[in-house]
Amino acid sequence: MSLTEVAGQLLEGLHAQLPGSGFRLAGIEVQVGRMVDLDPEHLRAMLCSLLPRVEVRVTVVEPLLKCKDCGAEYPHDEHPCPVCGSPNAELVHGGELQIVRAWGETI
Repeated sequence: MSLTEVAGQLLEGLHAQLPGSGFRLAGIEVQVGRMVDLDPEHLRAMLCSLLPRVEVRVTVVEPLLKCKDCGAEYPHDEHPCPVCGSPNAELVHGGELQIVRAWGETI
């Protein structure tokens, strides 16, 4: 999927949740997980071009794993589990690609 398509899908979801009229969008905050194959700065630039005069913040979320055996949560770079040594883990954070906040004003 291209960067333009990703940005378009994010904005499509956002616009579906905004009031239909009488609202001016002032800013958005997007979370991008480190494990997502996407350059956060390129995404920010694309969103800025699609939303002129809107503040765009992009936050990078570091990967966090959860051991399926003992339940410990730990950074991705400490794999396997530093508590029990198990290689069985699931990604808890770091795969996000979502708008987490939007703000504006009623006009």
